[in-house]
Amino acid sequence: MDTLQSMKAFVRVAQRSGFAAAGRDLRMSPAAVTKHIAALETRVGARLFDRTTRRVGLTEVGRMYLERCLECLQAFEDADAFVGTLGKSPAGLLRVTAPVDLQNQLPTVVGRFMNEYPKVTVDLELSNRPIDLVEEGFDIGIRGASSLDGRFVARQLAQTRVVICAAPSYLRRYGYPRKPEDLERHRGIVFVEPRPRTEWVLERDGNQTRIKLNSTVLTNNGSALCAMMVEGVGLGAAPSFLVRADIDAGRIEPVLLDWKVLPDVRLYAVYPHRRFLAPKVSAFVETLRATYGDGTKDPWWPETAAVRPTKRQRTKRAATG
Repeated sequence: MDTLQSMKAFVRVAQRSGFAAAGRDLRMSPAAVTKHIAALETRVGARLFDRTTRRVGLTEVGRMYLERCLECLQAFEDADAFVGTLGKSPAGLLRVTAPVDLQNQLPTVVGRFMNEYPKVTVDLELSNRPIDLVEEGFDIGIRGASSLDGRFVARQLAQTRVVICAAPSYLRRYGYPRKPEDLERHRGIVFVEPRPRTEWVLERDGNQTRIKLNSTVLTNNGSALCAMMVEGVGLGAAPSFLVRADIDAGRIEPVLLDWKVLPDVRLYAVYPHRRFLAPKVSAFVETLRATYGDGTKDPWWPETAAVRPTKRQRTKRAATG
């Protein structure tokens, strides 16, 4: 039996958690898929799946074998892709997925990319729902997270500082926090994805302080969080790319800038293949990196911003002489 085809069947069964679903994807009968899996299990001398009437799951050996199969299949795809992309310029449909909170960031990048590569058509989907790039046919995803697990092939684009902010009207009413403990008496606007951040961890000089928030509003949308901060609802913590414009316009003010809110949020480009990316994907990643930098810095919060006093702080210092 064709070992390469058996490996493809094995990977698809693992991804789809079922023989029938894998067969539909591969245009095989469930019986044919079963034969391929049986041939592999005979070849490696171990059971790869635990099968019940309700579910199909990988054994421990199966999980380790899956990693090797993915690497092997990727090598075959890379060989074909390498020859197929030689001398080709970026062209075709590029499907991109990104969180809704990047709605003010990505259109500029996409526009710059399309002006440089007019043969590429971009399908940009902004959504906060979990998306399987392979299953849903996306070429690349943009993710904001403190870290990513090994399921992803990722390229870090930028680090973003998390900043605690509030509207000037709110700070006049409830007071300006001078130390982390002061935050506990304030009204908190809480971001809830992937889980509610009802506690903030702040760090300075290697010392950490954990603060329990008085949660006033919970939201899964960063733009909504910023809008409520602008309205004076409470204090919120958000990545620099979300709050920078409102800070510059004076609609909100950062507080406790000498403390770092943990963890930082990192921006990643995520794609399903490791090497020999299609020219359109490689070109888009390079456009992202040209926009955001080398991946180690925060393009929205330069080092000088972290120590620059706000207008309110400058006024207070002048008043106290």
